[in-house]
Amino acid sequence: MLKELLKLKGVKQKWLAKKIGVSEVTVSNWVKEKSIPSDKNYQKISEALNIPLKDLTN
Repeated sequence: MLKELLKLKGVKQKWLAKKIGVSEVTVSNWVKEKSIPSDKNYQKISEALNIPLKDLTN
């Protein structure tokens, strides 16, 4: 889901990583669904992408 949201918003993984204070590898793992963000990081992603939190967690 994150991959599609980044594409929809025209945002690169590198930008998101810098914006929310995590490594690019971490974002890559989320995009590849190798891991999931913590609740705190879900909130940061929501704010960075300007989307409702529920759109990330559904």
